[in-house]
Amino acid sequence: MLSYRHAFHAGNHADVLKHTIFSLVLDYFNQKDKPYWVIDTHAGAGMYALKSEFSQKNAEFENGIARLLMTKNLPGALEFFVKTVKKYNEDNALMFYPGSPKIAESFLRDNDKLRLFELHPSDCKLLIESFTGK
Repeated sequence: MLSYRHAFHAGNHADVLKHTIFSLVLDYFNQKDKPYWVIDTHAGAGMYALKSEFSQKNAEFENGIARLLMTKNLPGALEFFVKTVKKYNEDNALMFYPGSPKIAESFLRDNDKLRLFELHPSDCKLLIESFTGK
């Protein structure tokens, strides 16, 4: 059985670094008019509720994305990523953290493609719900 659950680590400092760079790469791809594919072989749940039992257990997001949301005068790349995270949260309340699939979705244009794969049964179900609204 697969045991890794990304929800325990969502929004931590490593996630922020990875997703900041991912956002910059996607933004760069969008500078050309050619379509592209994003293929995520370890998609996870797609979106993470930071008030969930998993996320609250270690609360790793508190030393990651939560600190950035409170910081003024961020460098351009981090400010760009923080704006992406804020799109999924209302009134600057940090309730949700988008995983790579949701970040990719926010950058895709009409001709771009997104293919997501996840083996963990619970996360796969959450991923499907995250993209179908069911």
